[in-house]
Amino acid sequence: MARRATPLTARQVITHKTGVYGDGNGLFLIVKDSGARAWEVRYALPRQKRRTIGLGSVDRPHSLAEAREQARIIQKKAKSGVDPLEEKATQVKTRTIIFRHAAEQFIATRRSTWKNATHARDWPASLNRHAYPLLGERSVQDITTADVLAVLHPIWMTIPETASRIRNRIEQILDWAIAMGYRVAPDNPARWNGKLKMLLASPTKAAEAVRREKGSDGHFQALSWQELPAFMAVLRSKPFMSARALEFTILTAGRTSQTVGACWDEFDLDNRVWVTPAIRMKGGREHRVPLCDAVMTLLTKQLKYHVYLPSKFVFPGLNTTLAMHRSTMHELLKSINRNITVHGFRSTFRQWAADTNRSHAAAEMALAHALGKVEAAYQRSDLLEERRLLMEAWANYSFGATVIPLRLVD
Repeated sequence: MARRATPLTARQVITHKTGVYGDGNGLFLIVKDSGARAWEVRYALPRQKRRTIGLGSVDRPHSLAEAREQARIIQKKAKSGVDPLEEKATQVKTRTIIFRHAAEQFIATRRSTWKNATHARDWPASLNRHAYPLLGERSVQDITTADVLAVLHPIWMTIPETASRIRNRIEQILDWAIAMGYRVAPDNPARWNGKLKMLLASPTKAAEAVRREKGSDGHFQALSWQELPAFMAVLRSKPFMSARALEFTILTAGRTSQTVGACWDEFDLDNRVWVTPAIRMKGGREHRVPLCDAVMTLLTKQLKYHVYLPSKFVFPGLNTTLAMHRSTMHELLKSINRNITVHGFRSTFRQWAADTNRSHAAAEMALAHALGKVEAAYQRSDLLEERRLLMEAWANYSFGATVIPLRLVD
C-alpha cells in the first residue's frame, strides 16, 4: 500500500525499505524485496480509469529530479487527452528487436563474466534447440505468457532440468529487453514467482514424474526394434506433416530438436549429406548425417510441398515462417502408441545395431554420441561412408526388408 504522498528526499530514495512511496503529482518510488528501486507514474485520461507507466530504475535512467520532470510531462499529456503509455508503446514498436537478436546481444554482454566456458557454448545452443523455433523471429515486445508456455510445455515434463534452465534464460533476456527499452510491458512473461509458478508443475515434481515414467534402467520407454516395421507401416499411412517429420527423425536416428529446426540450407542433396551445425547440437559439435534412399525420397516430396508454401524449414509449422512445434511429433505418436517417446527411437536404433552386429563406433557416431577417450584417440574419422551403409540397412529394415546381420570392423 502506498505511503502518504509527501515529497521524497534524495536520501530517502536510496534508503527506503520495501514498499511504495508517493512523491506527489502521481510519481511513486517502488522498492522491491530484492532491493531493486524503480519509478512509476500514475495518471488518468479524461473520463477514464487511472493508468500506470514505468520510468525505469532509479538513476538509470532517472534521478529524483528527472523523475519529477517526467511525471510533470506525463500529467500534462494526460490532461490534454494523449495517453503516454500508448505513445511509449508506439515509440518502442519502431525500435524493438526480435528475440533472437536480443538473446545474441544479451549473451555478448554477459560472455566475459561467465567463468565457465560451458555457459558460452550452452546458452546459444539450448536457445537454438528449444526457444528460437517459436520465439526467435518474434518481437520481444509481443512475447506473451502463452508464447513462453508454448516453448516450455513440450519439455517441462520430459526434460525438466533443461526446461527450467530455458525458462530462466528467456526470463533474463526479456529482463534485459525491458531495461534496454525494447519492451514496454514491465512484467516478464517468463518469470516464475507470481507468473509461471501458477501454470506449471514445480521443477521438483516434474523431475519426479519423469523418474516414474522411465523404466527401471532409467531410460524412456522405446519400441523394440522387432516391432518397428509394423509401426512404420502405420506411420507411413498418416498423411500429416508431423508423420513425415517423425519418419525422418527415425530414419536419421536424430533428436526432435534436430528435425524441427532443420533448414534447407543445411542439406547437400547432391552429395546426400545433412550437416547439422554445432549450435543446434546437444554436444556442441557439427554433425554430418548421410542420407539414405528413403530419406532422399522423403525430402524430394517435401521440396514439392515447398513450391506451394515456401519456408526455410524442412518441416514448417502452420505459420511457415516458424518451425514445427516440438510437441507435434509427440502428439502424433501418442495417438499411435502411448507407451513410447520420440526420443525412444534412438534407443530402438541403437539396440537394433547392437543385435545385428553393426559397428559400435559407427552406431555411436550416428547418434552423435562422443566416443570414449581411448576409442576417440584411434578413431579420428566420422565414418561417414560406413554410416551411409548402416543407415541404408536401418531404413531397409524399418520398411520390412530382410536385413542380414553384418559385422563391420570397428
